[in-house]
Amino acid sequence: MVWKKAFLLLFSFNLAVIAGIGLWFDSLPRRTQQMPVSPAAPAGQTAAVNLTVDQDAVNTYLTYALSEQPDLAKVLAYARVQMDTQWQVNLGLQLSDRVVPADVVMIPEVVGGNLRLHMESAEIGSLPVPVDGLFLALKHLPWPAWIDVDSSHSDLVLNVTQRPANPYGVSVLDYDPGKRALTLRVTLQPKVLLPSHSKSPSSS
Repeated sequence: MVWKKAFLLLFSFNLAVIAGIGLWFDSLPRRTQQMPVSPAAPAGQTAAVNLTVDQDAVNTYLTYALSEQPDLAKVLAYARVQMDTQWQVNLGLQLSDRVVPADVVMIPEVVGGNLRLHMESAEIGSLPVPVDGLFLALKHLPWPAWIDVDSSHSDLVLNVTQRPANPYGVSVLDYDPGKRALTLRVTLQPKVLLPSHSKSPSSS
């Protein structure tokens, strides 16, 4: 009879499913078995992430950098940038015991992970000054080792790949004038993401 064959076929299929579930359940680790442990990350391994930073983020970072990095604060009292195809940069230059305001127009270019800023024009105290003359003054300021003043080409080169990578390293990947944003690659060691665990002093 056809219905008997169908019944036997369905019964056999159900037995196969039940047997398969039983084998799968039996293959699961028991409570006393040790679960596999993921290998530890190699020492010194770094994590990397790409970040897009706009004009507001750049200016926020400049404010932070000038307050936290003494080597940069020796040169600049303040810095602010308006990003476009050309950058309008407002600087407060530390000359002796005075802060000299300077407004410069720069053209940004990404070169080998670093940022080269070519100066097109400059004003000091609302008075136009020759770019060559301003670079002569810039050349003698105590810039950090990772900033190069290329007076022969009127370029200020931010060698961010050479700055101390502590707690993080930075390289510049791209500048998009349409979005007015820089794309950065930030590398850091995973341990800097973890809270430090210091031993609490024992009570006497």
